[in-house]
Amino acid sequence: MTDTDPTMTAIVTGAAQGIGRGLAERFTADGWNVVVTDRNPKILDVAGEIGATGHVGDVADAHHVRFVVDATVTAHGSIDVLVNNAGEVEATGTKDPWDGIDAQFDRLFGSNAKGAFLFGRAVAPVMIDGGRGGNIVNISTDHVKPCPDCDRHHGHGSMDLYNAAKWALNGFTFDWAKTLAKHHIRVNNICMGATDTEMLRGYMGSDPDPEYQATWMSTAQIADIVAELIAEGPDGRTANSIGLYAGYPCVMPDPE
Repeated sequence: MTDTDPTMTAIVTGAAQGIGRGLAERFTADGWNVVVTDRNPKILDVAGEIGATGHVGDVADAHHVRFVVDATVTAHGSIDVLVNNAGEVEATGTKDPWDGIDAQFDRLFGSNAKGAFLFGRAVAPVMIDGGRGGNIVNISTDHVKPCPDCDRHHGHGSMDLYNAAKWALNGFTFDWAKTLAKHHIRVNNICMGATDTEMLRGYMGSDPDPEYQATWMSTAQIADIVAELIAEGPDGRTANSIGLYAGYPCVMPDPE
């Protein structure tokens, strides 16, 4: 952006804590209009603290998504950046009880994949009509893009629903990138490893291994990478899965 550019407007989902909050804080610090949403009512307090507009709701609810997008356009006239960050992690696997399995699927796919689908479908036409291009950034995981020299296969084990939902983001990312390229809208995945967030700490328990914890990335580092990605402009990379790994330098890799 230059001093003559219009103010950027971004929507960040799942921003009540963790990576989403870190991204929203970075964008507001950069002087952007920022709209945040989360099903946790805490999002309203967060929005007030960082100078954003907050909405409470479930990203898997099409009515909520439509309201947030329409309200953002009414308030700011355009949407330049969408970060699909909302999601949740849970240990699941083939030996889990059968009872409740359909609800478990709907919940984990709803937060990790359906929400990205709904927001992407709602925001893309706004970006097209605005004629300014834009960025859709889907927050994924290193489970679908392990570090090049890691001694493990794709996936993680005992997290089948989370992993499958994050793999689904690849389908949206790669298809949308190809479809939207002529409108100068870029679509990319951020596939990060362990990052110091409330969600990871909740999953790891109250006493994570100190040596492992020392390798975790910070939310500010992830926000720096996303800001760098957006700053590449309309000729920057698209349809990339950007791998960021705990214990490795948190730097932007070369385009794929």
